[in-house]
Amino acid sequence: MTATDTLPRQRFAELVKLQLQGRRFLDRDQERRLLEEAITRYGLSLDQASGLLRGAAQEESIALEGELGASSRELLRTLADRRDRIARDDFRRAVAFYRARSGGGVTEADAQKRVKRLMEELNLQPRPTGRIIRSRRWYRAIEA
Repeated sequence: MTATDTLPRQRFAELVKLQLQGRRFLDRDQERRLLEEAITRYGLSLDQASGLLRGAAQEESIALEGELGASSRELLRTLADRRDRIARDDFRRAVAFYRARSGGGVTEADAQKRVKRLMEELNLQPRPTGRIIRSRRWYRAIEA
């Protein structure tokens, strides 16, 4: 690696640090914009840019939505019953996990929407609740 190769990497690393200041959470759109900038403006490969972004995020204790989504998917698969259903309490646990991993950078309502979207991606269904009349109203009430 020559000195001319390291200059764009250093400049992109500084841009990432600047963008991450004061944040706790970086969503997919923000991640994508930074990666596009690294490729087009700084001439880095996708792997180089991803590595720099992840390293800076880890150094600053910032959660990346892509990585957070992967761990949340695994949690949801673990919480699902044999019929691929998630109980209301388990959904609340998954939302609490998502918020904790994001460092509180995501509101409760936003975390519920994101976890619901992950459930839909995994084809998981909500388990009905109630003693007499069982319904999934708790799940439908979450705005998508």
